[in-house]
Amino acid sequence: MITLTRQTERKFNAVCFYVLCWILASVGISMLVTYAERGYFDLGIVLQMLQFALFMGFSHGVYDILILKDEMDCRPVWHSLLIRSLYFLAAIITSKILCILLLRIKSGEGLMNEDGFYALMDAIHSPSEQAQVITFFLVAYLITFVRSVHKKFGTRVFWNTLLGKSQEPLEENLIFMFIDLRHSTALAEELGHVKYSNFMKDYYKFLSNCCEENRGQIYQIAGDGAFLTWPISACRNRARPIDCFFDFCECLERISPKFIKKYGAAPKFKAGAHCGTVVTTEVGNFGSEMAYHGDVLNTTSRIQSLCARLGQEFLISEDLYNVLPKPFPHGYMSKKEGFFELRGKKHEILIFSLQRPLTSLN
Repeated sequence: MITLTRQTERKFNAVCFYVLCWILASVGISMLVTYAERGYFDLGIVLQMLQFALFMGFSHGVYDILILKDEMDCRPVWHSLLIRSLYFLAAIITSKILCILLLRIKSGEGLMNEDGFYALMDAIHSPSEQAQVITFFLVAYLITFVRSVHKKFGTRVFWNTLLGKSQEPLEENLIFMFIDLRHSTALAEELGHVKYSNFMKDYYKFLSNCCEENRGQIYQIAGDGAFLTWPISACRNRARPIDCFFDFCECLERISPKFIKKYGAAPKFKAGAHCGTVVTTEVGNFGSEMAYHGDVLNTTSRIQSLCARLGQEFLISEDLYNVLPKPFPHGYMSKKEGFFELRGKKHEILIFSLQRPLTSLN
């Protein structure tokens, strides 16, 4: 049985997204056009467009995810648009030619002959085929745009916005984890503004990948700290916040030599996590964004601030401890640190520390 890593699974799901979008768009357009012209649906044309959609979807996904590496694409916008435009034209024309050649093979008309050559020339000069190329060129950009919006806002916010759920305040039960870079002030003074900004850009790039691989969402980045969030329902069978924390630790340990070589320092962080009910809504008119209202976020940041006082890397509340399934993944062990009175809270909160096993630290 083949076991996929979370990174491979994420890339596989992204390619499947492209394939599904191309199937829906291509088959849908072909059915509408055929019905408008002939008054009925032609199954042969639909199957031909399905072949086209499979080729375009797979090649589009592989090109964007594996070749262009869109998740780490730092090119200027005009550069990315130019590269994708050339690719879309080449891929669409190539796939149309392949569909025509496959159709000739199935009909027994032969491939490498004079009739086949003239059939290709007729298709290239056909106004309907040229219109299809333009249409699918626009479809390719629409799919890329949808993918970019999905990446920007995350799966849950993307669907909530698309379905209009975020227009009115919505109560949700969420887990929040606040991750804070250690010694950030001293690091900023040592590196300078520009170099420190590049340092943080690389740091958050790896954090966002770890968060996405564990089906989380980065809600907010504020300087050297970031709020990550998960629905409680998605973590009842798997402690995804702990998975994310572990993966990020492993990632930073693995790439620390590159950070030291480039910046002279490697990032280290501490985290606090809590869960509860918040109200989700879209705020603002121009440049609007999603906002979570509730005491959960403040409590999460207060829990994280205890890390330095207790000398721990990862602290969680009793509420979150009771929600997450046990035993914790990766051999994490929990320890009661005691009850603490957090600023702004009327009652003390029981805090647990999570510690990695010695085998994972070596």
